[in-house]
Amino acid sequence: MTTFQKGTKFRAPGLLIIPLWVWTSLATYASSHPDPEALVREVVQHEVQMDNADHSHWRYKQHHIEPGKNSVHECVDTKQGTICRRVAEDGHQLTPAEKKVEERRIRNLLQNPAEQRKEQKARSEDGDKALQMLKMLPDAFRYQYDGEDAGQVRLKFEPNPDFNAPNREARVFHCMSGFIWIDPQQKRLTQLKGRLTREVKFGGGFFGHLDPGGTFQVKREDVGSGHWDTTLLDVNIHGKILFFKSINAQQHEITENFQRVPDDLTLAQGASLLEKPGNEAKLNAAVQ
Repeated sequence: MTTFQKGTKFRAPGLLIIPLWVWTSLATYASSHPDPEALVREVVQHEVQMDNADHSHWRYKQHHIEPGKNSVHECVDTKQGTICRRVAEDGHQLTPAEKKVEERRIRNLLQNPAEQRKEQKARSEDGDKALQMLKMLPDAFRYQYDGEDAGQVRLKFEPNPDFNAPNREARVFHCMSGFIWIDPQQKRLTQLKGRLTREVKFGGGFFGHLDPGGTFQVKREDVGSGHWDTTLLDVNIHGKILFFKSINAQQHEITENFQRVPDDLTLAQGASLLEKPGNEAKLNAAVQ
């Protein structure tokens, strides 16, 4: 993209200095890339379709860090929901006493259907919110090409002033500017990095606000068998809410070590798998 600085004069003969191959490359680049907003819309539609069609279940490790909390869990997807077992806390493996507490928690969960529904409802709501944010992308922002990284298309985005955010979460998301990365071959969103460019006020500021400069980052990748999942979530947002109570939305979460498990696992079988790692090979063989 050519930028003309204030005070300079456009002189047509200067164009002759630029080699013909540069103009040819620029023309080829422009013709081979669709409108960036159309590309984002196509990718989001594809993401939603693939998410609806993917019913595979996985085992994985999740390292979660936030103020006052640093824990590692091993999790297993089952047909009754996801079950997780805490395996480390504050940088150390669980002590025998802590393991007994965790075992008792899981046992109580398996014996309490109401608690199971409560936990799975919370996970489902988180997933629904993430999907809503994804569906917002084509309309909430305006895009322009910003180059390529290792075969991935990088787009710069800014809030679309014509978009009306439907809820508080959407308002915060809509106040971000940043970059997204897209795999143009698989039509998948691989990374999003955003920053709050202005203060976000709730109730005109009476109920609170979020400070500008807060950041948000997500990374996604194919973790196996064509299954795409979030491998990094990083949030760092600050502000005040309701009578000057501080907001410190700091969260860093890494998800890794994905392994496919049978899609018909029950919650009890998932818990057994987490307790007895030796069963892993047998269960993995069942999904081949």
